[in-house]
Amino acid sequence: MDNSAFPQRSFVFARLLLQPIYREDKPLWDTLRAEREAASHYFRQIGQEVVIDEAEGYAFLRQIEGEGGDLVPRVGRRQSLGYTATLLLVCLREEMARFDSAPDESTRLIFTRQQLRDLVAQFLRETNNQIRDTRTVDTAIRRLEELGFLRSFGSSEADTFEVMRILKARLGALELEQIKERLVRHVDADS
Repeated sequence: MDNSAFPQRSFVFARLLLQPIYREDKPLWDTLRAEREAASHYFRQIGQEVVIDEAEGYAFLRQIEGEGGDLVPRVGRRQSLGYTATLLLVCLREEMARFDSAPDESTRLIFTRQQLRDLVAQFLRETNNQIRDTRTVDTAIRRLEELGFLRSFGSSEADTFEVMRILKARLGALELEQIKERLVRHVDADS
């Protein structure tokens, strides 16, 4: 089948169902901006809201939450992140807030794999098995990469990651505080 059989917006809609669209992906970004109304109408029918942040340069889908007894279709499943991935997510969100408030010319928050390990390790209990501890943090890094909060770049040996700005939209200040409280309760329960 010929690709011209599908309008360009079909590719944008399909991508949004799978992952965010960033300004750097110019053809998709430009099409989404031009088809904003059509995208909003289409996704609203399946219980999704199209969020486009022009300033930060990303777009994603957010589940519409029903009010009262409203039934809203759910496209994706909610999945638990696990303790280490959640902890890393909170650490990255706080690092993003510090990064944004610091006077710097850079617009990208970058970490190496080792810096990510160190960032979260300060909050984890050390065990006698450093290899397992490292694997646990690496699994959390991989999970956040799958969810689009981290993006690896450069050579594979560089092991460098960019913290994606969509993290701010997906994890707002109120949610951040709620997660922190749950993490504290989790630690207190294990003590």
